[in-house]
Amino acid sequence: MKKTLLFVAILASVVTISAQSGNVGINTQQPTETLDVNGTLRVRSLTDGSSSSTYDQVLVMKTDGTIGKASRSSLGSSTLNALVKTTIESAGIHCSTGGLKVESGQDTNANGVLDASEVTSTNYVCNGMQGVQGIQGPPGPQGATGATGATGVGLTNGTAGGQVYLTSSVSPYSPQAPQTATGDVLISSTAVTTIANNAITTAKVADNAITLAKISATGTKDNTTYLRGDGTWATPSGGGSSVSEGLGRLVDANNQLIGYVQTMGTNSYVIKTSNGYITTINIDGTFPGTQSYYGDSSCSGSIKYVNSGNNTTQIRNGKYLYYEGTTGKFFKLDNVNANGYATNAAMVGIAYLYQVSGTCTSSASTNYGWKVETTETTRATIGLPNTITLPLTVQ
Repeated sequence: MKKTLLFVAILASVVTISAQSGNVGINTQQPTETLDVNGTLRVRSLTDGSSSSTYDQVLVMKTDGTIGKASRSSLGSSTLNALVKTTIESAGIHCSTGGLKVESGQDTNANGVLDASEVTSTNYVCNGMQGVQGIQGPPGPQGATGATGATGVGLTNGTAGGQVYLTSSVSPYSPQAPQTATGDVLISSTAVTTIANNAITTAKVADNAITLAKISATGTKDNTTYLRGDGTWATPSGGGSSVSEGLGRLVDANNQLIGYVQTMGTNSYVIKTSNGYITTINIDGTFPGTQSYYGDSSCSGSIKYVNSGNNTTQIRNGKYLYYEGTTGKFFKLDNVNANGYATNAAMVGIAYLYQVSGTCTSSASTNYGWKVETTETTRATIGLPNTITLPLTVQ
């Protein structure tokens, strides 16, 4: 009982309650606030609200010790941390050569990180422009020999078929890039060798190396025949003459065979060429031309006839050649039958005449004509030399 009365007495001496204001005072007789403590204040346990946005109030105190509260953000920069963040800036509109992006601001939520919403300033520190290249320094000392490299992958691919590998001209004579073999002998991609056209010349053929078996000729070779210039084995006619056809061999000043004379006139010869074609040649080495009819105004189309001079049916040897004097071309008959001759017919589709003089004029002839091929027959096909040198001689 005595202990209880002593505690009440001590408490009464420390705590004063003002009935007039409803304030409670500790160590003061005149409390001015709801709780007026004259002395120190200690709180044993508090929740840490430094990283929580819900604890947005802080305690503040007047100079007389009165405690109040204030929002965290209202305290100003004096209680907020300033943060700076840097990131790499690629070359672009801000820095032509790249650099750093520098962002700064206050850590308003006190999380120690400069969030995007907290950035108040952005600046760029750019790299300088590439400087000019300096003078090349002197060569450094010879380095130590490195380790032997790995074995290579082998020969390189070529650029065409049938190529060969050649070694270099100096040691270690390593394979070079593949080359295409050129010259007289060609190698295919399957290793087949061929001799190039026209590669065998007289200088490359040994004397007496060509045998008769290697000569291309027609007829039968024996001790009673001779080999003609046209590649034909023939028997000389009576009197030892080499003539085997017609009235004789027509040759020019260079002894070139023009053909075998079939008939002879005062100023021309009808000859059979070495390939069996019939044509007429003048004694001056020219060939007489004939009128030709065409279906187009340029006298060069596919419809082509030789004028036969009348409208009666005639036949002609299928080996007969037509010479177009204005163009210098030979043409064969187009409608040769199985019996070896052609028949003239009414000219169909013609409208223009190619004169011997070379003039192409309109014409509607009712004469018959010999239809001829539209493609030229070459002199090599006919068996005629390309050039003829006067005089002409019958042998």
